[in-house]
Amino acid sequence: MARFLQFLQVIAVATLASCLTTPDKRATGGYVQNPSGTASFTHYSGCNQPACGIAGNGFTAAVSQLAFGSAPGLGPGDACGRCFAVTATQDPYSPAYTGPFHTIIVKVTDLCPLQGNQEWCGQSQSNPDNQHGAPVHFDICEDTGGANAFFPSGHGALTGSYTEVSCSQWSGSDGGALWNGACIAGEKAGNWPSTGCGNKGTAP
Repeated sequence: MARFLQFLQVIAVATLASCLTTPDKRATGGYVQNPSGTASFTHYSGCNQPACGIAGNGFTAAVSQLAFGSAPGLGPGDACGRCFAVTATQDPYSPAYTGPFHTIIVKVTDLCPLQGNQEWCGQSQSNPDNQHGAPVHFDICEDTGGANAFFPSGHGALTGSYTEVSCSQWSGSDGGALWNGACIAGEKAGNWPSTGCGNKGTAP
């Protein structure tokens, strides 16, 4: 009995040590990753070499660096592979425009870096909102039809909201890995704050 109690004590100490020394990958680096909130939206083309390393045949998007979870050249962030329902509610350049607006489901496969994209993807630890008051920005891929389904004709920049959803709601399929270390584990992970690919480096 004494040996059994000793064994339990060893297990308890080992478990505690593990908890103390293994950081939450998703929370590291100062990145801000919430499962829902306000967002801004633009669109881009040339989505076949995404930062997550795996392109999608379906509606995909790049997300701002503070939410993506990695910096250019460091590999996939924890946003990779996660799916979001994105809903537009306003055109910041035409506030009198009342729609129609749309909701689509996108999978994050790419990064919108802060450098060179300050207006939309300039969120940082010291300035968590972009110039349009949004903490998260989605740059929706034109190549696979997402931009056409989301943006009304003549309105290429919108604001609204986003909510993380199960990727079972996403209509698309994944391509093959483009390089070693490619990751879209977010498609199988639970919603944030669960960990998928994990974060890399330090948030801007």
